[in-house]
Amino acid sequence: MTGTLTFRIGAILLGGFLLLQLALLVALMLPGPASDNGSHGLPPPPAFAEMIDAVERAGPAGADRLVRSYDGSLFTVEIRATPPAEFREVPDSMAALARAYRNAVSDHNIVVDGGPGRRRRLLANSVRPMRFMVPIRLTVWLRDGRVLVLTGRPSTALRHYLLRRSMLAFGGGLVLLLVLGLALRQTTRPLRRLTRHVHALGEYLNAPDAPVEGSREVRALGTAFNAMKGRITRLVEERTFILAGIAHDMRTYLTRLQLRADFIVDPDQRRRAMTDLEQMGTLLDDSLLFASAGRRPLSIERLDLSRLTRDLAEGHIDAERITLDLPEGVEVEGEEAALRRVFGNLADNGLRHGERLHISAMPEGDHIAWIFEDDGPGVPDGQMAALGQAFARGDTSRDRRTGGAGLGLAIVQALTEAMGGKVRYGGATTGGLRVTILLPASPQNH
Repeated sequence: MTGTLTFRIGAILLGGFLLLQLALLVALMLPGPASDNGSHGLPPPPAFAEMIDAVERAGPAGADRLVRSYDGSLFTVEIRATPPAEFREVPDSMAALARAYRNAVSDHNIVVDGGPGRRRRLLANSVRPMRFMVPIRLTVWLRDGRVLVLTGRPSTALRHYLLRRSMLAFGGGLVLLLVLGLALRQTTRPLRRLTRHVHALGEYLNAPDAPVEGSREVRALGTAFNAMKGRITRLVEERTFILAGIAHDMRTYLTRLQLRADFIVDPDQRRRAMTDLEQMGTLLDDSLLFASAGRRPLSIERLDLSRLTRDLAEGHIDAERITLDLPEGVEVEGEEAALRRVFGNLADNGLRHGERLHISAMPEGDHIAWIFEDDGPGVPDGQMAALGQAFARGDTSRDRRTGGAGLGLAIVQALTEAMGGKVRYGGATTGGLRVTILLPASPQNH
């Protein structure tokens, strides 16, 4: 069974309540085993014979009063001028009971049949009669010409009483079920709140602690979660602190090396040394940015993605190699600084491996798809899943010799997720790599 804990426990309670009501109904309607001593709400055969004798001794007027005194128990008794219009044979399992009544009133014409009932055709003779739906009926012709009909079903007054009791029990059960449902909702509410805080931790590391509330087990779970969250936060802060310290110290040595590189006589070797030092500086900057991405809350605002993309493309050093396909008025919810860094990393990555870069944007549900496609060698399908991971690389055509440290796409993914977006990788129509940035659309774009 799927669904929330509240739904599961509620379904169990509701199912148990319905089964209990069904069991009570069956217990009331199904009689015990048939025997010669009577069953199915009927008096035993000897008592039935005495009843017939008493009714006939009372005379016509007394018989009516006597029958009314009988008609108030587990069976219904009435005197009719004519017999019932139709009779139904009793099942074979009740043949012995029918013979017992015939033998007890052998001096009268008696018919033992399945009796009246709306379900008699549906139930037929293949099942044992039910006291309310298809009761057993005894029809006896009296000596004064009238017919006494005894039906193994409670009288109208008793049925109404049982119905009221059943409705009261059913209503009480519903009230109890409602109270249990409210109690269950109150019990699972702390779990739902804790779940929301767990999801918040996945989106933002510095999310507030979860409230410690609810039952003892839920409180223990909330306390353990807050402790785990604190340890994770400290580990990330220590990692960022270490990286920042290394970056600071390394920059001191890089500056010294850059000064010393100026004294290299060979121009080609001096150029190579300066290039290596610049790449080392870029690696330090990227590592520090990746380590801190998602740790600070971003300044989310409404931004015109089309205009921002045009401005960034025109200001790029290789602007002539970039083509745009952007509709007007495409607005997203994001941080401008983060979007600028995403654009820079993707543009540099695409133009590093291809000759042309095509950038487009289009609505996709509640998001805006910001698409970057290059015409480079692309990435094999088996290696797509590794893209976006720190220091992960594609095939050999996208290796360190073409520049970069393997953090460009990882930074793109971290910044995009911090803005509530997603990143997809795939093959471009031009044969290169296609990177799709899904950003939350501004409400007016919905």
